[in-house]
Amino acid sequence: MTFRLIALSALFLSACAVQQESPESPAQPADFPEALYLQAAADTQNRVYRADRKLSQILIRAYRGGILTLLGHEHIVASQDVHGYILLNKTTGLCQTDLFVPLAKLNVDDPQLRTEAELQTTPSLSSSDNTKKNMLENIDATSSPFAQLHSSDCSAALSGKETKVLLTIHGVKQERQLAINLQQTDDNQLIVSGKLSILQTEFGIEPFSVFNGLIQVEDKLDLTYKLVFTELN
Repeated sequence: MTFRLIALSALFLSACAVQQESPESPAQPADFPEALYLQAAADTQNRVYRADRKLSQILIRAYRGGILTLLGHEHIVASQDVHGYILLNKTTGLCQTDLFVPLAKLNVDDPQLRTEAELQTTPSLSSSDNTKKNMLENIDATSSPFAQLHSSDCSAALSGKETKVLLTIHGVKQERQLAINLQQTDDNQLIVSGKLSILQTEFGIEPFSVFNGLIQVEDKLDLTYKLVFTELN
């Protein structure tokens, strides 16, 4: 009995040691320029806004495909953990923004969001968990744990024009022209909203499929977003 207790104790301690040594996911991308925005906020000519994670949301709609499409589900993937800044210069009109989303914190198939999107099927909880696991593996979230957006000149959005942005997903960078609705409120906030569609294959992601493609996720993903930014004081 004593030997067995010692062996079990050793096994438990060994498991704990392995868990403690496993590296945690980084809190933000290595190249995220947070210091630039915090320094800019000290200049009275600048107005710097930070994303409000409680009020901001990105929704991604994934469509089912394949010959046996009726056996699959459409999915709603939500990011409610958006990080980033917008910098506006009062004198020059400069507008710059950097955003990122931790992929591991994406919410898959929230029942309320599925209802709001008027999706016709209801996946089980275990099915939604498997969907998230498969999704994170498919986009290699361990090696590329963030989706990022950067714009060095977002001033066009202030006048309702398309704005050039750089999207980084799965380690692949793509330039896009986005129609962004940017509103300034009276309570020191910016509200940024809009829609865009992307193809997974453009970012080196092979759409998930099973049974040799008989059930699969379509290549195109539709995104809608509403992001609230609050001015740093």
